[in-house]
Amino acid sequence: MSKSKMSKLNLGLAAAAIALSLSSNAFAFDAAALKDAPKVGGVGMKITDAAIKPWNISYFYDGTNLPDGKGTVSAGEKIYNKDCAMCHGDFGEGAHGYPKMVGDPVDQFEASAKAGVDAVGNRGINNTWGNAPTLMDMIHRHMPFYAPGTLTVDESYSATCYVLNLANIVDENFVCDKESLPKIVMPGAKLYTTNLGSDTHNIRCMKDCYKGTPAVVEKAASIGDVSVGKVEKRDSH
Repeated sequence: MSKSKMSKLNLGLAAAAIALSLSSNAFAFDAAALKDAPKVGGVGMKITDAAIKPWNISYFYDGTNLPDGKGTVSAGEKIYNKDCAMCHGDFGEGAHGYPKMVGDPVDQFEASAKAGVDAVGNRGINNTWGNAPTLMDMIHRHMPFYAPGTLTVDESYSATCYVLNLANIVDENFVCDKESLPKIVMPGAKLYTTNLGSDTHNIRCMKDCYKGTPAVVEKAASIGDVSVGKVEKRDSH
C-alpha cells in the first residue's frame, strides 16, 4: 500500500497530532533562472536585476502568477519521501520538531484556539491554510528547507499535490496546475478574510509631514547642553 493511501487511513489519528507551520513564506522561483543568476560575492555588492529575477515572483491566493506546468500526487510522493519526510514525517505527522502537514479538523482546531488550549501544535494545511496557490508559492519558494528553490515548477506542483493529498484535500488522481489549484476550497478557508484594499488609509507624506509642535512633557536625559524630552503627542497630519 502506498504511503498516500496509508496516510488517508491514518488521517484521523494523525490529525490529532499534526500541525504545520509552513510558515509562510515563500520565494517561488525558477530553478533554472537561479542556476544562471550571477553569484553574490559579499555584502555591499550592487545587486543586479539578473540576481533578483529568480526570487522576484509571487503566486497570489487567487492563482495569479502561477506558472505553466503540472504535478501529480504520485510524483509528489517520491519528492516528499526524498526531500520532505525527514522534517515533516513520513505521513506528514512532523518530525524533530518541524511543522506537521495535517492538523486537527477545522472545527476542533477553532474550538481549541478559542479555548486557549492550543493553536500551534495542532496546525496543518487542512486548518490554517486559506488558499492552495499560496501553498504552491511556499513550497516552490522555500522548500526543501535545506536547499530552497531547487525544486522545478513541476516538482513544486507535485509536492503541493502530495501534501494536499496527505491532508485529504485532494484525491490521489488529482493533477495540480495553474487552473486546478485556484479551484480548491481549502478546509480552513472560512477562517480567512481576503482584504483587497490598501494596508493603510493614511495619505503618504514624504516632506514636511508633521504640522504641529510637539509638547515636551518630561525631561528624560541631559548630556551637556543637549536634553532629550518625551513628546506628549503629535498633531494629526
